[in-house]
Amino acid sequence: MRPEQILIVDDERRIVENIAGCLKREGFNVMGAHDGSEAVALFELQRFDLVLLDISMPGMNGYEVMEQIFGMDGDVLIIIMTGFASVESAVKALKKGAWDYLKKPFEYADLIKTVKNALAQSNLMADKKAVSARLEASEKQYKYMVDNSPDLVFTLDINGCFTFVNDQFKRLLGFSRKVLMGSRFEDLVHKGDRGKVRELVSSGTFVQEGTDGHELNFRFKRAGQNLSHYDPSSAFAFMELKASPMYLPASDNRKERKGVYAVARDVTDRVNLEAQLRQAQKMEAIGTLAGGIAHDFNNILMGIQGYASLVKTGFDKNSEEFKRLANIDEYVSNGAEMARHLLGFAQKNCHETNRINLNYLLKMSAKMFGRTKKDIIIDQHLEKKLWSTVVDEGQIKQVLMNLFVNAWQAMSNGGKIIIKSENILIDDSRIDEFGFESAGAFVKVSVTDTGMGMEKETMSRIFDPFFTTKERGQGTGLGLATAYGIINAHKGAFKVDSTPGRGSSFMFFLPAEDARVDIIPAVEETEKVINGKGKILLVDDEKGVIEVCFEMLEALGYEVETASSGMEAIKIMDKDEGKIDLVILDMVMPGMNGLDTYDVIRRIRPDVRVLVSSGYSKEEQLKEMMEKGCDDFILKPFDVVMLSEKLQGVFNLMEKV
Repeated sequence: MRPEQILIVDDERRIVENIAGCLKREGFNVMGAHDGSEAVALFELQRFDLVLLDISMPGMNGYEVMEQIFGMDGDVLIIIMTGFASVESAVKALKKGAWDYLKKPFEYADLIKTVKNALAQSNLMADKKAVSARLEASEKQYKYMVDNSPDLVFTLDINGCFTFVNDQFKRLLGFSRKVLMGSRFEDLVHKGDRGKVRELVSSGTFVQEGTDGHELNFRFKRAGQNLSHYDPSSAFAFMELKASPMYLPASDNRKERKGVYAVARDVTDRVNLEAQLRQAQKMEAIGTLAGGIAHDFNNILMGIQGYASLVKTGFDKNSEEFKRLANIDEYVSNGAEMARHLLGFAQKNCHETNRINLNYLLKMSAKMFGRTKKDIIIDQHLEKKLWSTVVDEGQIKQVLMNLFVNAWQAMSNGGKIIIKSENILIDDSRIDEFGFESAGAFVKVSVTDTGMGMEKETMSRIFDPFFTTKERGQGTGLGLATAYGIINAHKGAFKVDSTPGRGSSFMFFLPAEDARVDIIPAVEETEKVINGKGKILLVDDEKGVIEVCFEMLEALGYEVETASSGMEAIKIMDKDEGKIDLVILDMVMPGMNGLDTYDVIRRIRPDVRVLVSSGYSKEEQLKEMMEKGCDDFILKPFDVVMLSEKLQGVFNLMEKV
C-alpha cells in the first residue's frame, strides 16, 4: 500500500520544514510550497491525499488556494492552519470545504492525530462510496433482471395490496405500475378466484419460512378487455402463481411477517392447448363409440335390405308390392345415411374419392339449396383457377348442406349467404394454428351468413355431438359434428369466426392437388340383377348377415359355403382343393380380423379372388388390403343388385388379367 501524499503550504519556510520532518517520520510522503501560486502549480502536476494550508499568506490567501484545489479534485482533504484562529475563520473554512483546522502554534502530537484521523475518515468514506457504487450497480442489475423477467413479479402487504410490481404487468396485462401500486390484488383477478386471494394473504395458511412456498392458479384481468364469461382467454390471462411469505427483521432478534412475495407465469397458451387436447380426446372417444354403433346398425340394415331386395325381384316394377318394398329400400337408405354420418364423425369411414374441382360441388349444392329457400340470397365468389382436391363427393355435399342449413336457421327473417373458394398456401409457422401435419397448398371454402352470430361459449361447443341451440325436437345436434368429422377424415381443418349480431363464417380447408381437372360425371345406377356362377366362401361373424347374403348369393346362381370367423375360413381354405373361386370377407371380426385373415388366405391360395365386405373399417386397413391385392370392396348395407354388380366386376377383372 503506497504512503499518503501530503502537501504543506505556508509562507514560513521554517514551519514547512518542521511539519514536513514530523510527517516524514510517520511514513508520509511530503512536499512543501511557500505560497498559493506554487501550491496550485504543484497540485496541477500531481494529486495529493491531504493539504495542510495556511490561511494568511501574501498574494493568494488560503481560501483562494482552497477554491482552486477543489476545482481540480473535489475529494481532496484540506486542513486549515492559522495563527489567528477564531470561530468566524474556522466556520468560513469549513463552509468552503475544509476537513478540519489547526490553530498555530500547535503540538506536533495534535498535528499527527488530526492528520491520521482525517486520512482514516477519508479512507472510510472512500470505502463507503465504493460499497455504495457496487450496491447501486447491483440494484440496477437486479432491477433490470426483475423488470425484464418474462414472469410477473410482485409483493403484497398483509392487507393484500400491491407494494411492488415489475414492468411485465404493463407488457402482458396492460396495467402500469402507477395504477397497481397500493391497489388490491383481489381486484385484478377473476371473481371466481377471489377466495384463493384470501387464502394467499391469510397469515395462517402459509407454509413455514424456508420451504418452497405456495402454488395456486389464477385468472388475471387484461386491461381494456370486456370481461366476458364466454371467452376467458381474451379477457383474462391464466397464470400459474408461486408465492412465499415475506419475513423482515423485527425487535429482539425476531422476524415479523410483512406480506407476500410472488412470481406468476402466463400459462394461457398451455391451458388452451390442454383444452384442445381434451376436446380431441373427447371427440376420439365418442368417435370410437359412434363407429361401433354404426357397425352394428349396418349389419341390421344389411338383413333388412338384403331380404327386401330378394323379395322385390319376384314382383313387377309397377306392382304395389314392388313399390312397398321400394319404400323399405328408401328407409334403409336413410338409415345407412345416418350410419355414414356416424362413421364420418368417427373419422374412420372409407371414402370413394375422386379428384375434382370443388367449385362444381359449391355451384350444385347452392343451386339445390336455393330452390327450397327463396328468402335467402346466395352470393358466390369462386376462384376461377381453383386447385383440385381428392374428396368423397357425397360427403362434401353433406358438409355443404349442413353449413347452408345452419346459416339459414341463423337468419330467421331472411338474409344472405356468401360462398367463397380460394387457393391458399400455409407455411410451417401456421400449421399448428390449423392442426395440419405439414405445410402446403390448400383449398379454402367459406360459408358466411348475415345472421345472429354466436357467443364465444356457443362457438366452443358447436362441433360437440348432440349439442344444439334449437328447441327440443328441432335439431339433432349431429350436423356440424358430422361435418367436422368428414373434413378431418379428409385431412382438412375447420375454423369458425362469429360475432353476436354480425353473422358467422364457417371455413374448411382441404389439401390441394397440383393438377386442375374437369368434373367427373356421376355414374347412373341400374336395377339389373346380374347372375353368375362359381363357388363363393362367405366370411362374417354376424349370423343375420350370413343368412341374408347366403340367400342372395344362391339366388344369383352361386354355390356358397360360409364361415363365422377368420379361423374357420382358414380351415376351409386349407382343405379346399381349388374349388372356391371368390371369398367375401368381413373386415371387423372378433379374434382374427379381416386383415389378418386375408394375409393367411393369400398365402394358402394366392390366386383366389377376394371381395371385402364392411360396414365399418379403418381407412388405413382397407387401403392396406387393396394395396396387397384385394380385388374390390362393398359397403354394407347392400342389396342383391349391388352385390351382383360387384361380383360380376371382380370376375370380369380376373378374366381380363
